[in-house]
Amino acid sequence: MKRILLTTFTLFAFGVMAQKTPIGENALSTDRPTQSVSPNTVDLGIIQIETGLLFERSQFSRNISVHRNAYPTSLFRIGLMKKLELRLVNEVVSYKTVNNLTNQEINRLSGTENMQVGLKYQISESDQKTIVGVLVHAILPTGSKGISNDRYGIFSRVNISHDISENKNISANFGYNNYDLDFTDEGLVKYADGEFTYTLIYGVGLSNRVGLFLESFGEYVEFKNWDNKMDAGITYLISNNIQLDYSYGWGLNTVMNFHAVGISVRLPK
Repeated sequence: MKRILLTTFTLFAFGVMAQKTPIGENALSTDRPTQSVSPNTVDLGIIQIETGLLFERSQFSRNISVHRNAYPTSLFRIGLMKKLELRLVNEVVSYKTVNNLTNQEINRLSGTENMQVGLKYQISESDQKTIVGVLVHAILPTGSKGISNDRYGIFSRVNISHDISENKNISANFGYNNYDLDFTDEGLVKYADGEFTYTLIYGVGLSNRVGLFLESFGEYVEFKNWDNKMDAGITYLISNNIQLDYSYGWGLNTVMNFHAVGISVRLPK
């Protein structure tokens, strides 16, 4: 807990967010590459695709680690009306279980994760210093055999962003996730308590095209144990409609790390 408080204090003391490095007034605003979700929505009639590759390794015990690769992980954002967007999330993944002592592969799976369908609503106006939004995703049991848990789920966030100055921003997300829900004759059944989630970010725009961010994020799993991580990264805005990104993440109280690269494209009307 002391580590969490120290990280939180540090981030808020220095300020953040790298999702704003505009060339012009209508420059791209993305949810990549951070774990946080921006409160901003895409405009009516706009289709925005945010996709990338993820290479992650997590150690579950001294002897066993799991390598998870996503190729790609994709978010489709569609502007339904002013301040409201439809969101579709799809991931093609592979899992490889490895014996750390012998470096031998124990098992391998590949396929698709469960699809997510959701909505984001931007509560505040985009020209305000502090912007607030809310997001809810329904998780559907559409994934491949052995990867999907064959259950429904919910992913929800309250998204807050505050401009400290013209090129500095802080952002936070707070939410609740549950991946173990199902419908029976008795109605909705919850097989797990789910988790509280948080993200805290400091971001700075080095120029009109380049942004950096530092982020703390994690989950209070089953409302019993904290799983805390951090990541950092860079964004490069090629044009008002195209952005490249890279990020690296690591565990604070777990052994894990990941690399991610991606591109975000806003399609013209």
